[in-house]
Amino acid sequence: MSTDGDSITTPLVRGLLAALSVLGIGLAVVVVPALAAQVAGTASSATALDAVLIALNVLVLGHGGGVVLSTGVIDGAVTLTPVGLQILLVLLAALSLRRVGHRLELVRGDGVLRVGALRDAGVSLAAFGGTYAIGLAVLAAIGRSADAAPMVTSAVVSGALVAVSGGLIGLLWSLRREPTTAVPGVRVLELLPAPYGAVARSALLAVLGLFGAGMLLVLVLMLTHVPAQSALFDQLAPGIVGGLVLTLVQLALLPLLAVWALVVLLGGTVVVGTSTGISLAEVQTGVLPALPILGALPEPGDLPGATWALMLVPALAVGLGAVSLVRDVAELERREQITAWIAYPVVVVVAVLLLAGLTTGGIGDGRLVHLGPAMGTLVLPLLGVVVLATGLVLAVLATDLVPWTRRTIASLRERVDAAESAERGEGAGPRGSTGTRGSFGSRWRTGGAAADGTDGDGATDEDADTADDEHPTDADDVDAWDEDAEDGDDQDEDPDGAWDEDARDEDTWSADVADEDPLSPRAGR
Repeated sequence: MSTDGDSITTPLVRGLLAALSVLGIGLAVVVVPALAAQVAGTASSATALDAVLIALNVLVLGHGGGVVLSTGVIDGAVTLTPVGLQILLVLLAALSLRRVGHRLELVRGDGVLRVGALRDAGVSLAAFGGTYAIGLAVLAAIGRSADAAPMVTSAVVSGALVAVSGGLIGLLWSLRREPTTAVPGVRVLELLPAPYGAVARSALLAVLGLFGAGMLLVLVLMLTHVPAQSALFDQLAPGIVGGLVLTLVQLALLPLLAVWALVVLLGGTVVVGTSTGISLAEVQTGVLPALPILGALPEPGDLPGATWALMLVPALAVGLGAVSLVRDVAELERREQITAWIAYPVVVVVAVLLLAGLTTGGIGDGRLVHLGPAMGTLVLPLLGVVVLATGLVLAVLATDLVPWTRRTIASLRERVDAAESAERGEGAGPRGSTGTRGSFGSRWRTGGAAADGTDGDGATDEDADTADDEHPTDADDVDAWDEDAEDGDDQDEDPDGAWDEDARDEDTWSADVADEDPLSPRAGR
């Protein structure tokens, strides 16, 4: 790319060649199974040309276009997209443009975009998208027959959308670089300004989690309805090759059913024909195409109220994305954090609505004219799940709720401990109360000592002395005695005014206290 002409021509040519290669691979993906089914179908009168024409119609449908059928059995437009085939085509476009980006060397060795990189990437993407859309329109025109006529206009639009979206993903993917000791790494989402990179990462995590929740529900239904699916497969009797083709068709429809299951988990309704609907409240189905995978649908009837608890599954996926967002924007300014918190639920809601819209369609003008999510039933519950889940995470992680809760619990625990300590102290009772040990040198009493030197219950001083010997006083007794002695209202004396000899016992007297207390009998000696 030494001249300006080379720098323009090379991206243009590379984009054109990449589009032709992706179209060729996509054509092979649909034509080979169709020819295999035609060869294996001994009872079929279709020729190899018919198989190729059918494959071209399927290719248009796989991009999201429409086909008008007039077979007598199905008359009208078919607009239901096999999402699995569409995902495959987008992935092929992304891989092809990723190779183009690497060959154009958009990023220098030091991890910085080279001069003219954006121009070359734009030229290659435009050439890729334009060539791809025109090529698909040509294939749609070739696929016309007496029974099927692909819509050329829808083929151009859908082909351009697939090519541009897949090509843009591929070019951004080509910018990614692993970090080295000398050059920092390059991450695609980190190229977005803060905080939108964090919002994109968190929203992508949430959408993948939601899609995974829908896929999990479909797999559970398939595992629990194996007999019904086997019966439908046996009725078709496709044979070995036909069975493989039928399996590929069902794999192409599996992501579509996963999105339908997600809509049901979010509280919406999926229509499978006129006057039908599948929701968390009830299942109403009618006559469906004879596809074994459709045997996994629940039996018609009302569902138990506990089924609504399944809405917690998508709420958990949204919450995980919100947790990731809070962590990613924790170091940003408050204004940027608020922007991210508002943008995240908006992006998730828009992404889910787009997925649901892509999986709507119809087959003919009969009772299957409406298939897929009823968008009117999805908007409000989707908003509720996303906003509530995000708000709950923000309330817990992005505010002072957790620290405040911890402080409150700690304060409550301290109060409980203090109350228990006070209760234990009051339960022990003050010294000298009824039924407890009295002041220093006092008797054990239940109602006060008798005037004759006996206790209220008839026990003598000798018994009290024995009790004193068996229960020596402690520091509390000394303090209690001091207070009583200073007041002068609680001195236990014998009737003759002499102090009890037992009061001089070593177990109840303290020489130190006697010396310090002026009211002590020993202090007066």
